[in-house]
Amino acid sequence: MKMLLISGAIIANVLTNIGFKYSALNEATPSKKWGFLAIGLVFGLINSVLFTESLRFISLQVASTVFFSLTIVGLYAVSVFWFDEPITLLKLCGALVVTIGVIMMSV
Repeated sequence: MKMLLISGAIIANVLTNIGFKYSALNEATPSKKWGFLAIGLVFGLINSVLFTESLRFISLQVASTVFFSLTIVGLYAVSVFWFDEPITLLKLCGALVVTIGVIMMSV
Protein backbone atom coordinates (compact mmCIF):
# COMPACT_ATOMS: atom_id res chain seq x y z
CA MET A 1 0.00 0.00 0.00
CA LYS A 2 2.74 2.45 0.96
CA MET A 3 4.59 1.94 -2.34
CA LEU A 4 1.35 2.42 -4.28
CA LEU A 5 0.63 5.70 -2.52
CA ILE A 6 4.11 7.19 -2.95
CA SER A 7 4.32 5.96 -6.57
CA GLY A 8 0.94 7.51 -7.33
CA ALA A 9 2.06 10.77 -5.72
CA ILE A 10 5.23 10.83 -7.84
CA ILE A 11 3.30 10.13 -11.05
CA ALA A 12 0.71 12.79 -10.17
CA ASN A 13 3.49 15.30 -9.45
CA VAL A 14 5.10 14.60 -12.82
CA LEU A 15 1.69 15.03 -14.50
CA THR A 16 1.24 18.31 -12.59
CA ASN A 17 4.45 19.63 -14.09
CA ILE A 18 3.52 18.41 -17.59
CA GLY A 19 0.28 20.37 -17.28
CA PHE A 20 2.22 23.46 -16.21
CA LYS A 21 4.68 23.06 -19.09
CA TYR A 22 1.84 22.81 -21.64
CA SER A 23 0.20 25.81 -20.01
CA ALA A 24 3.41 27.81 -20.49
CA LEU A 25 3.74 26.62 -24.11
CA ASN A 26 0.21 27.77 -24.95
CA GLU A 27 0.59 31.41 -23.95
CA ALA A 28 -1.01 32.59 -27.20
CA THR A 29 -4.21 30.57 -26.70
CA PRO A 30 -5.77 31.53 -23.35
CA SER A 31 -8.31 28.68 -23.31
CA LYS A 32 -5.54 26.09 -23.75
CA LYS A 33 -3.24 27.90 -21.32
CA TRP A 34 -5.85 27.95 -18.53
CA GLY A 35 -7.13 24.46 -19.40
CA PHE A 36 -3.66 22.92 -19.04
CA LEU A 37 -3.08 24.94 -15.87
CA ALA A 38 -6.33 23.58 -14.42
CA ILE A 39 -5.31 20.02 -15.34
CA GLY A 40 -1.96 20.59 -13.63
CA LEU A 41 -3.69 21.88 -10.51
CA VAL A 42 -6.01 18.86 -10.37
CA PHE A 43 -3.02 16.51 -10.54
CA GLY A 44 -1.34 18.70 -7.92
CA LEU A 45 -4.26 18.10 -5.57
CA ILE A 46 -4.14 14.35 -6.24
CA ASN A 47 -0.39 14.42 -5.64
CA SER A 48 -0.84 16.22 -2.29
CA VAL A 49 -3.50 13.79 -1.08
CA LEU A 50 -1.50 10.70 -2.06
CA PHE A 51 1.72 12.02 -0.56
CA THR A 52 -0.01 12.97 2.68
CA GLU A 53 -1.59 9.52 2.91
CA SER A 54 1.78 7.86 2.28
CA LEU A 55 3.12 9.61 5.38
CA ARG A 56 0.91 7.33 7.48
CA PHE A 57 3.15 4.42 6.44
CA ILE A 58 6.53 5.96 5.59
CA SER A 59 8.72 8.26 7.68
CA LEU A 60 8.85 11.86 6.52
CA GLN A 61 12.57 11.76 5.72
CA VAL A 62 12.29 8.65 3.55
CA ALA A 63 9.03 9.69 1.89
CA SER A 64 10.34 13.17 1.06
CA THR A 65 13.63 11.84 -0.27
CA VAL A 66 11.92 9.26 -2.48
CA PHE A 67 9.17 11.64 -3.59
CA PHE A 68 11.28 14.64 -4.53
CA SER A 69 14.19 12.70 -5.96
CA LEU A 70 12.17 10.37 -8.14
CA THR A 71 10.01 13.29 -9.27
CA ILE A 72 13.19 15.00 -10.50
CA VAL A 73 14.32 11.85 -12.31
CA GLY A 74 10.82 11.39 -13.77
CA LEU A 75 10.73 14.99 -14.96
CA TYR A 76 14.15 14.56 -16.56
CA ALA A 77 12.86 11.51 -18.47
CA VAL A 78 9.70 13.36 -19.54
CA SER A 79 11.77 16.37 -20.62
CA VAL A 80 13.97 14.18 -22.81
CA PHE A 81 11.39 11.83 -24.30
CA TRP A 82 8.29 14.03 -24.44
CA PHE A 83 9.60 17.57 -24.87
CA ASP A 84 12.77 16.68 -26.83
CA GLU A 85 15.08 18.46 -24.43
CA PRO A 86 18.75 17.52 -24.79
CA ILE A 87 20.39 14.62 -22.97
CA THR A 88 23.72 15.58 -21.46
CA LEU A 89 26.22 13.33 -19.77
CA LEU A 90 26.19 15.55 -16.69
CA LYS A 91 22.38 15.36 -16.33
CA LEU A 92 22.41 11.62 -16.96
CA CYS A 93 25.05 11.14 -14.25
CA GLY A 94 23.03 13.38 -11.94
CA ALA A 95 19.93 11.23 -12.45
CA LEU A 96 22.00 8.15 -11.65
CA VAL A 97 23.40 9.73 -8.48
CA VAL A 98 19.90 10.76 -7.37
CA THR A 99 18.59 7.24 -7.97
CA ILE A 100 21.46 5.71 -5.99
CA GLY A 101 20.80 8.21 -3.20
CA VAL A 102 17.13 7.22 -3.07
CA ILE A 103 18.08 3.56 -2.79
CA MET A 104 20.55 4.36 0.00
CA MET A 105 17.98 6.43 1.93
CA SER A 106 15.29 3.77 1.53
CA VAL A 107 17.19 0.85 3.07
